Amino acid sequence: MSFFDDYRNFPRSIYFIFLSRIINSVGAFVGPLLTLLLTDKIGLSTSEAGWFVTVSTTMFVPASMIGGYLSDRFNRKYTLCTLTLLQAASYLLCAFMEMSMTIPYLLLVASFFSNAAQPSSSAMTADLSDKSNRQGAFSLLYLGTNIGFSVGPVIAGFLYKNYLPLLFIGDAVTTIISVIVIIINVPETKPQYSMETETESYDFERAEEGSVLSAVIKRPQILVFAVICMFMSFSFSQVHFTLPLYAKVVFGVDKGARIFGLLMSTNGIVVVLMTIFIIGYTKRFQASFNVALASVFWAVGLGMLYYVNSFGMMLVSTVLWTIGEILNATNIGVYIANNSPKSHRARFNSLYGIISGAGQAMGPVMMGSYLLSNPIKNVWAISFFIAMMCSFVMYCFNLLERYTFRKSLARK
Repeated sequence: MSFFDDYRNFPRSIYFIFLSRIINSVGAFVGPLLTLLLTDKIGLSTSEAGWFVTVSTTMFVPASMIGGYLSDRFNRKYTLCTLTLLQAASYLLCAFMEMSMTIPYLLLVASFFSNAAQPSSSAMTADLSDKSNRQGAFSLLYLGTNIGFSVGPVIAGFLYKNYLPLLFIGDAVTTIISVIVIIINVPETKPQYSMETETESYDFERAEEGSVLSAVIKRPQILVFAVICMFMSFSFSQVHFTLPLYAKVVFGVDKGARIFGLLMSTNGIVVVLMTIFIIGYTKRFQASFNVALASVFWAVGLGMLYYVNSFGMMLVSTVLWTIGEILNATNIGVYIANNSPKSHRARFNSLYGIISGAGQAMGPVMMGSYLLSNPIKNVWAISFFIAMMCSFVMYCFNLLERYTFRKSLARK
């Protein structure tokens, strides 16, 4: 069987969302260099930058709740497009302002709208797929993001020193184009259903009446899964917070920005070249097992930075943690979609994001404060032990899922 079989025969809309992801990610200039922008251009300390990144990430909580509600309550497509265009507008304003604390506040606004759009995007992907092709759908869109991302950070690294306004303009323009692709080519995806029929189903995707809380009580596995992922996110958050600082320490400010851009591009290239094959080899396993395996690759890839500081070995590290990222990104959405009621899909995605995102929010502020009095390489040792612990716990969770599944089959 060809590895490419998993990417055939999707609904037409999936391929246009794929194209939209590529366009948007080519212009992802601001995010990868956020830490350097705050410390080098705005003048914040590493601790202050850590607090800012944490506040930015924490905004996911209200943003995701609002975005999830709007997407389940109203038109998913126009919710996604409106919120994304507001994000682009925030970046455009940054391009025409002097470097001051106004810029970080506008970036917080952009982060809010970006986070609010995420539940709509995940829900639309789940709407357009089913259990038989869902992993392929999520991995294709993840692949599209990284095709663009393999180019964007390199451009951003070279624009950073002398053409900073173009970072914001380029990010905004590509975001707007990506929205136009969705508006023209993707219809509304929200499923239609009858509650009388749904109540007769035993599938975890069956629609539910009532609040998110009542639906979650019937699916407690979502909460357990999200809590484990919270600690995984804490460890992996150091890629975007500590790694650019580490590159600056090792190579200097200007060269460090370019090196970090190259590492991020390597990340994108590995995703483009390896995602299809990794999905082909791991699709036989349950999503929770693949997430446990992802954490092992994160542990090794990030942990080895404690011992190495050469560009070549940092490339090797990037390849390893990228494999973990591929496994994680292509299985998280599958697990959530397979265990979420179609009536609450966007809100379940936002709930998962809030819990797991807490780890991503805590990572920068805790490590930013830690770095004030400790060597930067110690962060990689901490990341290693946290990721290995998460892998073990997630594997135990997977074993429990398999046991529960076999037990339910025996009762039928």
